[in-house]
Amino acid sequence: MNWKRAFWMLAAVNAAVLMAIAVWLFQPSPPVKQPARLDVKGATFTVYSKKAHLNAVINDYLAEKTKHHPLQYRVWLADRVYVSSEIPILGRPVELVVSFVPKVVKGGNVELTEPTISLGDWKLPVTYVLRYLQKHAPLPDEVAIDPEHARVYVALTDIRFGNGYQVAAKKMDLAADEIVFTLTIPTKQHQ
Repeated sequence: MNWKRAFWMLAAVNAAVLMAIAVWLFQPSPPVKQPARLDVKGATFTVYSKKAHLNAVINDYLAEKTKHHPLQYRVWLADRVYVSSEIPILGRPVELVVSFVPKVVKGGNVELTEPTISLGDWKLPVTYVLRYLQKHAPLPDEVAIDPEHARVYVALTDIRFGNGYQVAAKKMDLAADEIVFTLTIPTKQHQ
């Protein structure tokens, strides 16, 4: 074999290899599969909490909503849901305490039932006090008092926290200190 023939064979092999590489490099790539678009209003997370953490969040929210009203109150979760305020009677503050049993209702809202009400050491009639609170307490729009059925309805799903965050209750077992809810964070684009 002479060198000219070997040179042209090597040049042909090199050209074939270069063409194969060029064809491989410039081949169209398969399309990237994107996740299906879901029709959701945001990202939803399941949150497990304890009474102490929820007490802090509830009272921060209430302090903001009622900061300019003379009747202040606080809420805490223990064996029941407690609402406490001081009412001036004959120039002295007397503690009014209302307690309820919470129940998660359809849609993630909460109904507070089986109320007990005390003013200082006295037990008070539930319907009368609930009527008074319905008329005079600075309640958020998401809380509705139903004196006739001795209950309070809390529309958790209507409450919007900072940046539009929304919560919905899933489970409230105060005895076991298990509180489960979903937190929906709105997104600017639907996924």
